[in-house]
Amino acid sequence: MTKDEAIRAEVLKAARTLFQRYGFLKTTMEDIAKAAGKGKSTLYYYYASKDEIFDAVMKEDMEEVLGLTDTAIEKAPTAEEKLKTFTVNRIKLLMQKAALYSVIFGEISNNPNLIKKIKKTFEAREQQVLKNILQLGIANKEFKPIDERDLDDLAYVMLYAFRGIEMGLIEDNRIKKIGDRLEIILGLLANGFKK
Repeated sequence: MTKDEAIRAEVLKAARTLFQRYGFLKTTMEDIAKAAGKGKSTLYYYYASKDEIFDAVMKEDMEEVLGLTDTAIEKAPTAEEKLKTFTVNRIKLLMQKAALYSVIFGEISNNPNLIKKIKKTFEAREQQVLKNILQLGIANKEFKPIDERDLDDLAYVMLYAFRGIEMGLIEDNRIKKIGDRLEIILGLLANGFKK
């Protein structure tokens, strides 16, 4: 790790702690600089704004969620299990992040634009994962045949259906109430593709 990378990592670690504790709105650049043990000028050398730092923190967290989800998907033996794993793991990891970022999730409920750019960044990757799972399920004759031209659209619709469920759970603060029943609910959704 270079010196610049180490400084960026320190800043993001400090910012993550502050965002978790106080939220995005109440955390200032001065707070982040102080927590990282850096001067504000050093902070501005690496990050132009608090928004940029927040985006970097959220990007790291999304990379972690997607990395763990990808690993779990690889272990699932069937396309149906991979589909369930994709949805269940993402929501379970989101629940963990919601506990860490309870203040942030409240802010996101009031202003979804806080994470709009980050969601767009990962959308193509998640859509491709879903398309790959669908292709595998069709090839293995687990899922009904779907015209190749329709797979992109289906993956897109599925992604936004899952996101709608996630956002609804967050906004209505029901993510903890559903808990273990989540796998059953998502299993019912996945069964719509079965032959």
